[in-house]
Amino acid sequence: MVVEEIFAKIKNHMLEGMVFHDQMARYYDFLSLKGYKRCHEYHYFEETLGYRRLCRYFMNHYHMFIPFDDMDNPRVIPDNWYKYTRQEVDSGTKRSSVKAGIEHWVKWEKETKKLYEEMYKELMNIDEVAAAELISCYVKDVDCELKYAERKHIDLESIGYDLPTIIIEQHELHEKYRKKLEELELTM
Repeated sequence: MVVEEIFAKIKNHMLEGMVFHDQMARYYDFLSLKGYKRCHEYHYFEETLGYRRLCRYFMNHYHMFIPFDDMDNPRVIPDNWYKYTRQEVDSGTKRSSVKAGIEHWVKWEKETKKLYEEMYKELMNIDEVAAAELISCYVKDVDCELKYAERKHIDLESIGYDLPTIIIEQHELHEKYRKKLEELELTM
């Protein structure tokens, strides 16, 4: 694989990641879970900054655009949700949707980590050490996010996706990620 192909795979996955986190934020917003919504908004902006860093690096070091391939739509939001309002979501649907949402997130981060690790190895194999070092930063970032998502999954499983417990934590999470967004200077 050549460097352009490697960066194209990473770039496309990052674009899909931005769409994924945007959809997850809207998913939880629809469920009126503002802490989970804000968490995914934060990850959306983090992905966006990582994407811009990748594009800048490639332009500044390889003096060209990263090739663009077709990207997949993660399609996190079920199609039938578009015909309902927030008020029509019952507690059973909300509970099962939280379970599905966290499982989507863990799966996404595992796939992302695997891809970034593979692309890191590819760059090292073609002696693109500096570029590989950039990608290693992304590997470390996704590894931390995966750890958080897996822990959240374990916690939610442990409480049996108890809605009162989930609802109580929303304000604290909302404030936590609001502050993290301020640190990125991206408050909304």
